Amino acid sequence: MNIETIGARILAIAVLVSLAACSDETTPGDDALGDDAPGGRDTETEPGEADFEGLTATQLLVRASLDLRGVRPSVEELAAVEADEGAIDTLTEGFVDDSRFGDRMGDVFAGAWRTRIDSYEGGGPEFIGGDLPRYVGDEPSNLIAFIALNDRPYTDLVDSEYTYVAEELATLWGLETVAAGEDLLPAGTVRGRYVDGRPQQGVLSMNSVFWRTESTIENANRGRANALSSALLCQSFLDRPIDFPTDLDLTDSESIRNAIRTDPACQGCHSTLDPLASYLWGYMYPEAAFYQSTYDVPGELGWTAHTGVEPGYFGRQGSRMTDLAGFVAADERFVSCAVQTVYEGMMGRPVQLADEGALAEHREDFLASGLSLKSLVLSILRSPTYRGMAYEPRFGGSPAPVQGKVVPVEVMSSAMKSLTGYELRYFGREAMTVDFALRRLAGGSDRGSAYDVSTGAVLVQRRLAEGGAVYAVQTVLDGGQSSGLLDAYLRAVDLSAEPTAEDLASLVALVRSRQVDPSDEAVTALATLWRDAQSASSATDAWATVLTAVLADPDLLLY
Repeated sequence: MNIETIGARILAIAVLVSLAACSDETTPGDDALGDDAPGGRDTETEPGEADFEGLTATQLLVRASLDLRGVRPSVEELAAVEADEGAIDTLTEGFVDDSRFGDRMGDVFAGAWRTRIDSYEGGGPEFIGGDLPRYVGDEPSNLIAFIALNDRPYTDLVDSEYTYVAEELATLWGLETVAAGEDLLPAGTVRGRYVDGRPQQGVLSMNSVFWRTESTIENANRGRANALSSALLCQSFLDRPIDFPTDLDLTDSESIRNAIRTDPACQGCHSTLDPLASYLWGYMYPEAAFYQSTYDVPGELGWTAHTGVEPGYFGRQGSRMTDLAGFVAADERFVSCAVQTVYEGMMGRPVQLADEGALAEHREDFLASGLSLKSLVLSILRSPTYRGMAYEPRFGGSPAPVQGKVVPVEVMSSAMKSLTGYELRYFGREAMTVDFALRRLAGGSDRGSAYDVSTGAVLVQRRLAEGGAVYAVQTVLDGGQSSGLLDAYLRAVDLSAEPTAEDLASLVALVRSRQVDPSDEAVTALATLWRDAQSASSATDAWATVLTAVLADPDLLLY
C-alpha cells in the first residue's frame, strides 16, 4: 500500500465507513456532532432555540484553537479544560502568542486583497505553475502576519518600509534583504525592501497588489483604485447606485472621457475615484509584454497626459504614495474596515445591521490598544456573540450568536496536516490553495471569504482523510516519521493487531477533541469497522480505514 495508488482503495474504504455509520443505532446527526459539537448537548433542540446557553468550555477551546492557530487543541489542552473550566480564558487568550497566529490573520485578510490566485500569467512563464504564484499571492498576507506576530500597530499595513516574501521571489524581484533582528518573520520568508525608487508604503508598494489588478491606459488605474478602497476601507465604488447616461456612446473614448469630466452622474464616483487612481501611475507599463517587477518613477506623472486629474484622497490633495498612505492611516474607515474584516473572519459570516453595536465596542478596544490585532482578536474572542450567546452591546444592536460554523478552507487544510502530516499536491502546489484543484470545490476562492461554504467541503474532507490516513500509517510502517500528531499515537499501538477500546477512545480524543469513555457507542462502531475492514483486507488496511472514518467525521467540519 502506498500513497500514489490510494485511489484503488477509496471505494472500499467509503463503503466500509458507510456500513459502520448504518450499524450505529443513533441517528447520523446525533453521533456525527456528538455532545461537544455546537448545539449538540441536547439532540432534540435545534440550534437557534432560546434555551441554547452558549458554547461549553470544550467547544470554545476547539473554536478558538482553529480560528487563532489553524489546528485542533491538543489532548493535554482538552484535559486541562475538562479538569478546570475556569482555565479556558487563560488558555485561549494565549493562542495569540502562538507562532501560527500570524498565518491565521493573514488568511483572514487574504480575501480583501484577492492576490492568492492560481497563476500570474502576466508575470511570464515562470509564474504560471510551481510555487512562484503562491509566493506572489502571499505577499500582503505575510505583512499582516508580521504585524500580528510582532504586535505592531495596524497602520504598518500602509507604513511599513519592508515586505516579507520567499527568498526565491526576493531574488527574482531584485529586493534588498534586511536582517530581521529580534522580529518574528512569517514562516518561509525573508525581510526585503524594494530598491527601485518607489515609496516604501506597505501594501501600497507591493508588486503583488498591482499585478493582481491590472489596468489599461484607458482605464487609468480606476480598477486598481477601487480594489484599494475595497481592501483598505471596505467601500467599493461599484456598490454605489449610478444613474448611467443613456445617450453615452461607449464605443467612443473621447465621449466617455467627456462624460467623466462633465456629467453629474459620472462625477458622483469619478470625482473621488480618479484622484485616488492618479497615485498609481508608477505601476503602469503599457508597452511591456509581461508584468514588471520594477517601479517607474517618472511614470508617476502619467495622469498629466491621460486624465489631467491631480492625485487626491476624498478632497485632500497629495502628490506621491507617501501622501496616500498618510491619508489612509488617518481615515476612520481604515480602522473600521479592519474591525469588520476580523469580526467576519472569526464569526464565520458577513456583518449585519444588528452587529453595528458590537463592532463599535470592538473598534473602541482596537483604538485603545494602539491598533493591535492581538487586542482586537481578544476583544472578539471574549464577546458573548463569539461564544454562542445573545447579548445587547452598550452601543445598541443585537448580534446573532454564533452557535456553529463551518471550518474555512485554509483551516481544514492546516488542521488535517497537523494531525496526519499529509498534504495533497497538485502540480507541485498544495491542492487546497489552488482553485482548479480542491479549493473551490471546498467552498474557497481567491476571494477568501471566511463565510463562503460549499457542500463540496464534505467531499474534500473525505479525500484528505483518506490520503492522510494512508500516509500516516504507511509512514510508520516504512520506519519514517511525519510531522503529524498521529505519528506518535500510531507508534504506540500495534498496527498488526486489533485496537483496544482504550486505543480507539484515545484516537477520538486526539482527532475530534472529544473525550469519550471506552464503552461509548462511537468507540464500539469504530471497533466493528476495524474488524470488517480487517476481514476484507489486512490489519494495517483496517487501521487506515478506522483513521479515515475518524478524520472524515462531520464533527471536524463544524466548530
